Amino acid sequence: TRVRLKMIGQQIDANPTDNIRIRIIELSDRDDVLNFLRKHFYPDEPLTIGSHPAPEDEEFNISLIAHGTCLMEVQQQSVNGILKERIVGVVLSGPKCSDEAELLFKEAAHLGSTTWGKIVGILAQAERDSNVYERYNVERALHMHVAAVDESLRGRAIGMRLMEKLRELGRELGYPLMTTDCTSLYSAKVSER
Repeated sequence: TRVRLKMIGQQIDANPTDNIRIRIIELSDRDDVLNFLRKHFYPDEPLTIGSHPAPEDEEFNISLIAHGTCLMEVQQQSVNGILKERIVGVVLSGPKCSDEAELLFKEAAHLGSTTWGKIVGILAQAERDSNVYERYNVERALHMHVAAVDESLRGRAIGMRLMEKLRELGRELGYPLMTTDCTSLYSAKVSER
């Protein structure tokens, strides 16, 4: 049984059976989210596997928090009588407009042959080739850039719940379309649902 509450403008989704809830990521969560990504996203992300995350990549991903479109699933735990949150999953998303491919190609050219420059170049090509703005006749979309789940809790539908909540949030904010770049089999499977 799920309980939905409205608190301080944030949609909270709680699952009382496992003390897990979904909430909007706040700017004050920045360091915790970055540490979570370093442990549970970057080591497994096919585009960055085997390398340390580029500072530009980390900064870009964390900058998405300011849009109010990033979510995290947290498990509430009592430690020595103090209630604490443990991040178990995150999705980082932000707005994209119809000129996104052009912007990505410019950024890739600026970054040159660095690892991050090559990754941005791949994403620019995917953006151009998918042409979702023309295909769906929209000017903007909510784009999910990152999805990560604590490896010890994978297989418990955490990623799927986060994706569902992100879709709901996108609709509430008036986004006509949600997009993502699937770079792994897992992200492709979750996105298909």
